[in-house]
Amino acid sequence: MRRFTLSYHYFAQRDLRNHLELFLDVADTAPLETWRYFRDKEARRTDGRRRFVSAPEHRRVYLDFAGKVSEDRGKLRIVRRGFFVDRRTGRPWSSERMDAILVTL
Repeated sequence: MRRFTLSYHYFAQRDLRNHLELFLDVADTAPLETWRYFRDKEARRTDGRRRFVSAPEHRRVYLDFAGKVSEDRGKLRIVRRGFFVDRRTGRPWSSERMDAILVTL
């Protein structure tokens, strides 16, 4: 199984830039696959689940990073960490679809 980290990227109270970031370790040396969730009406699915959108890859350091982001780009707080597998195959990440992932804590 591969590692994941769910972090809260915070700028200021009620700042529209605040969001969750899901970092996925898809390969031992590759950058982290990254997905974001902004709290708005567009992100809520009709079934109540949250819709994450693909974001640019991040450096591997973000699997364990918490604190101020350089160049005044907010702060990161780790919300959850764990492992994930492809829900359809039971193998490590092999899909570009977020809803194809089972995250276990």
